[in-house]
Amino acid sequence: MKHLPLLFIFVSLNAVVAQAQCEADTTVYLTDFLFTPSEFTISVGQTVAFVNAEGTHNVDGTAESNPVYFFLEETEGNIDGVCMGTVTFDVPGIYTYTSSIGVQPELGMTGTIIVDAETLCDVMLSFWGSGENQNMDAYSSAYAFQSYFGCSFFGQSGGFPGSTVNLEGLDEYTLFLPNSDAIEGLQELMNLNSFDLLYFTEGMVAGLSYHMVPGVYLAEDLQDGAVLPTVEGQNLAVSVADDGGIMLNGATVLHEDIVAFNGVIHVIDEILVPAGYPSATTWDVIVQSPDHTIFEQALLAEGLNQALRGQPILNDNEPAEGPFTVFAPTDDAFVAMAEANGFESVDALLSSQFIDNIVDAHIVPGVYESADLFNGMNLASYDNSGTVNITIDDNGVQANTAPVIQADMLAYNGVVHSLGEVMPFDFPDPEGTCGAWTITMTCDWGGPDGWEGSSLHVFADGIEVASETMLNVGSESFSIPVDIGHRIDVVYNDDGWGQYHDYYITDNYGNVVFSSDEWGVPGDDPCNVYGLNPCDEDPTCGLIEITFTDDSGDGWYFGNLGVYSESGLEANIFFNPDFDGDGYADYIGFSTRTVVVSVDEGEVDFLVTAPIVYPTQCGYTVKNPEGDIVIDESSTNGAPQSTLNYVICESTASSVAEAESTDPSISIFPNPVGTTAQLQGLSANEPWEVDILSIDGKVTHRQSGISNGVLDVS
Repeated sequence: MKHLPLLFIFVSLNAVVAQAQCEADTTVYLTDFLFTPSEFTISVGQTVAFVNAEGTHNVDGTAESNPVYFFLEETEGNIDGVCMGTVTFDVPGIYTYTSSIGVQPELGMTGTIIVDAETLCDVMLSFWGSGENQNMDAYSSAYAFQSYFGCSFFGQSGGFPGSTVNLEGLDEYTLFLPNSDAIEGLQELMNLNSFDLLYFTEGMVAGLSYHMVPGVYLAEDLQDGAVLPTVEGQNLAVSVADDGGIMLNGATVLHEDIVAFNGVIHVIDEILVPAGYPSATTWDVIVQSPDHTIFEQALLAEGLNQALRGQPILNDNEPAEGPFTVFAPTDDAFVAMAEANGFESVDALLSSQFIDNIVDAHIVPGVYESADLFNGMNLASYDNSGTVNITIDDNGVQANTAPVIQADMLAYNGVVHSLGEVMPFDFPDPEGTCGAWTITMTCDWGGPDGWEGSSLHVFADGIEVASETMLNVGSESFSIPVDIGHRIDVVYNDDGWGQYHDYYITDNYGNVVFSSDEWGVPGDDPCNVYGLNPCDEDPTCGLIEITFTDDSGDGWYFGNLGVYSESGLEANIFFNPDFDGDGYADYIGFSTRTVVVSVDEGEVDFLVTAPIVYPTQCGYTVKNPEGDIVIDESSTNGAPQSTLNYVICESTASSVAEAESTDPSISIFPNPVGTTAQLQGLSANEPWEVDILSIDGKVTHRQSGISNGVLDVS
């Protein structure tokens, strides 16, 4: 601590005065090798008298550690006591002193005076728990000030890095503490919880400093029109309402004049934010811009709003993504791209399967302000979606040839640069060897507008080819190229309100390949469908329904069901994919969940990988295309078991006969004699009729029946 000038207190006494006792708040008596009392505590401004009752002594308070020096000249004591002088202690701290004559210090003639003061740090303790100021509801901000600005009982004597204010020191400050409602508003704005907020060091030091003014300003000093300079160098404007209420930059003073030794505290109802400070997050920069509403929609549809609201901070148990540099195309830029590439409207571009890749290419991990960019610089874009090449020439800065028209819109978690064009994008051929399928998503009235975070994911042979959501009530469509021989899976990712969502798939000719509205339980989430085969001319059994149950509600966590037919893998059903892209399997709990799988004729295997959470609570059932339960693994006492070699639809290549459907009859080739055949795949009470034809086309046997009966050609 910086030492103040040496302070000597020396009293010239005549014989009469010397015999009298000194007048002071506390008296210390000096005898041979002893101060009595030798250690005690006083308050700031109190006085201490030193009386020599025996021997020759001085009072030497010039120890280097003392906040202020003091010294009393030596005197010869007597039994009546000689007043050596009094000292007034106006500076808090710990003072040590001795009689520095001869060997008296070595013989233990030392004393200690603790000068206690209620500093701003001490006063802020009264906002806690049952403290006298706890009803002012400013605990959170008091805790933050104590943590950041040198309150030693927090073990932060020097404050956090970047803070220069010590609220336990001699310098005087006026603090404006936001109440809890204001802090909660800040947490929402900054996307931080209470723990995160304390470790948001860079922003907190600057933000809290804007709530501190050097000097002491009581309520009576806060006059209308006054301007208070903060420790950050910004100004606070004071205004006084007709009713006497005091406001600072729009924040109202709720409680005033909580006085400490080194300052005063006022409680206010809002966070003070200086002009010109960064926005809370890059997401806020985009939302607050009237020129980036389309980019905002695209980010929201992909779910990147949360990533752009993340605050990378110290000591975070769940680190947020970022920080980010965002190259944000304007609305006009998106309209121009849609027109140039044949989209009916910008909404058609936003609902296309390409928009996610377009958006990802405009986001770069890390913070690159304009001063950090140089010609020829290459930046890896978000999710390894590509590279942003920086060009700087006489025309300014371009990102992948798109011009930067406004740079350096700063936020606490990154920076946003506005682009006059969308970066070039290579739109792939919209058709495959089997043309293109159109997937239409629907959202009914009754829930939120759009799918509200839910999404639809399309896979071709296990590789994701599209990921879409919708933002409005009604319907939105997108197309995917499909190839002969591919296995198409469509998976619905539920984030709530699934009872209002559905989708259907149509082929090149407008035929409905699948409609989620026709499957599962009415009012439930849309069913996933697996194993759809574009342009499949081979005979298939049809669509089967598999219902998974989990009495624990954990949704078959890390369990899996593989469905294999004679043509190979039909479905790999896994309920914990990483749809949010955070590198961890998503937790999607459920008690029941129904999916639909396309399978071929012949034997089908259902291979179970048991869930790792309460596997004995899990099960599954399988319904054939007619809706009959043909496999039931839902009522066992153990984990669900695999089911192998189950024939849902008899193969037309059977050793007994090869059957093919005709309209309206069933023909069997070659002509079987002296045998029987079990019919399968017919629903209950469904009538059938079989004609056995000879090679020359004559009917040799005719039989009719109901349901899955036996064909007898004996």
